[in-house]
Amino acid sequence: FRVLDYSVQVYDYNIDSASRVILFGQKMGSEEESHKNQRNGNPSARATIQLRTPNYDDMPNVDGELPPLYHNQLEVADGDGPVDALACALKRALIPTHPSLKDLELVDYKVRILDPESATAAATRVMIEFRNTENDETWTTVSVDRNIISASLNALVDGFEYALVEYAQSCMLCEDDYAY
Repeated sequence: FRVLDYSVQVYDYNIDSASRVILFGQKMGSEEESHKNQRNGNPSARATIQLRTPNYDDMPNVDGELPPLYHNQLEVADGDGPVDALACALKRALIPTHPSLKDLELVDYKVRILDPESATAAATRVMIEFRNTENDETWTTVSVDRNIISASLNALVDGFEYALVEYAQSCMLCEDDYAY
């Protein structure tokens, strides 16, 4: 799979701004109610991700033409923060063709600013620990970028690819039958 595009929206229920009042005040009622809804498990972020995945359907269509090698897929998911939302969107997009990913779980997420003197232009290192719930094996991926969401997405993709290589029955990332 290849990530073609992504976006993340974060809903911060803990800020007191006109944007929050307009956004959540109309949808949820009072400020007290919006905080109550957040505590009751409403998502705090939404991610949209566009993936290119292999098309495993090799049967010709009614015109006798072979289907395209890949298809683009757009998924949207909510989560308890931007990284969780991205992970949920990736899983939603990939599980239909890679069912082994249903056993994938994010265990830990760590961020470190590598050059704090650079302020908002600082490089960010993201480490994500994953776990296979079927056999309890864990692994960690690392990515560095000046954009924390980009670093997070790269670490997520690395973790998903590792899971595919290690646990999938068939994986186009590592098999000889990969079509170029």
